[in-house]
Amino acid sequence: MLLLVVALIVPAFGARPGFTSTGNLEWRDCGIGDSWMSVKKFDISPNPVVLPGDITVTLEGEITHDLANQVTMDVLMEKKLLGTFIKVPCTTTGGSVGTCHYTDPCHCLNFFKHSGTCPPFLTANGLPCTCPFNPDKLSLPASKFTVTGINRAWKLVLEDSEYHVKITVNEKPSGQLRGCLEVYLNINVKQ
Repeated sequence: MLLLVVALIVPAFGARPGFTSTGNLEWRDCGIGDSWMSVKKFDISPNPVVLPGDITVTLEGEITHDLANQVTMDVLMEKKLLGTFIKVPCTTTGGSVGTCHYTDPCHCLNFFKHSGTCPPFLTANGLPCTCPFNPDKLSLPASKFTVTGINRAWKLVLEDSEYHVKITVNEKPSGQLRGCLEVYLNINVKQ
């Protein structure tokens, strides 16, 4: 009974403990003192995010160490089902989607390198989209981009729900945490 009361009352008081609420989502930089990257401001709108559709992203942060092939990345993706977050398994059909481990996250960005261009909202703000990433301040003022479609892998995973996503970047081979971002957001999918 106590858990039910907490579940009903906590949302009325704002963000989860340790998280920042933007009105659109809740997020936190979950890195540690020796992080190579940090996030100071983050937002995605609208709420809920409607896919396909227009999305506005805001980001401020910093990279304090050269980043290339010396890191791994883990993505934990959970979707809320009957009041409980359930882990979304990694689906590799049409791309890796869900709770996945990436031994070479730079490889995920190779499609930008092969196409020869970064998305305009990144280049307009001086942000790179391929490895290596050099130490630098990151600033992406509210920038709109359009998701015109959802590939098959994402269609298998996404449905109207609240999602919890935690992205961790770890140093090879020590496994030491070097960056972390955790987000709760709502997504609606147009069929």
